[in-house]
Amino acid sequence: MYFGLKDTTAEILAKSRLHDALCDLPLDLIDSEREAYDIQALAQDALGFERKGYAIVGSSESARRALGLTKPIYSAIPALALASATAVFRLPPGVIGAQCEFTFTMRRAFPDADEPISLETVADAVAACRPAIGIIGRRTGRAFAGDNSAIADFGLHVATVRGSQTAEVDLSALGKLDVNVFLFREVGISGNASSVMGHPLNAVAWLAGALSSRGKQLQTGDVVATGACTRVLRVHAGQHVAADFGPLGQVECIFE
Repeated sequence: MYFGLKDTTAEILAKSRLHDALCDLPLDLIDSEREAYDIQALAQDALGFERKGYAIVGSSESARRALGLTKPIYSAIPALALASATAVFRLPPGVIGAQCEFTFTMRRAFPDADEPISLETVADAVAACRPAIGIIGRRTGRAFAGDNSAIADFGLHVATVRGSQTAEVDLSALGKLDVNVFLFREVGISGNASSVMGHPLNAVAWLAGALSSRGKQLQTGDVVATGACTRVLRVHAGQHVAADFGPLGQVECIFE
């Protein structure tokens, strides 16, 4: 894709997201990952909303298979796309499905200068963890396979719905947590936190490294959504999703 088309592509994607509409863009012509993230950043700027954190998609093998990704990708979460304790969510066109995931809130900027990125340093940098349901989808009427098209299209992120804050949880034990999900007409969907890169905190570590490679850093108060710990769920208007994260609490959402 020619450099001169980046701004136009980003503006079309932003308008499509803002107005819940699908567009006709040849995102398969994007040449590189860097170009894809450049377009995503320009589209986020065009939206004009404050960034609330980052969402990861494809952090588990099953999610990558379902979405046609070869590796995890990420996107900024704009303010309009982060909700807490929301009971009803209106599905826009282009929705692919929902993923049950963890969200962490950063206690401090991470990493500090010369600070190593590890499970231990990440645990020190986060302040809280909540269960969440992430909605993923496309802004293009045609589905394009591959990482670059997904990255440019806001990393496939649509919205993040977080559950309520619960009592303090042992972060080191999160990697063994079972997650049980009820989806209307499908009972007994389950997953384990270890499917997210071995431990949900590893997703935060991966994101910190990915941002660092682009000269960025996680900031105090940023929300990090880790990506699916169960399979990606196909959802439709009228369905109810409820996920039990054990000691971490529950999160639920009704789609309309």
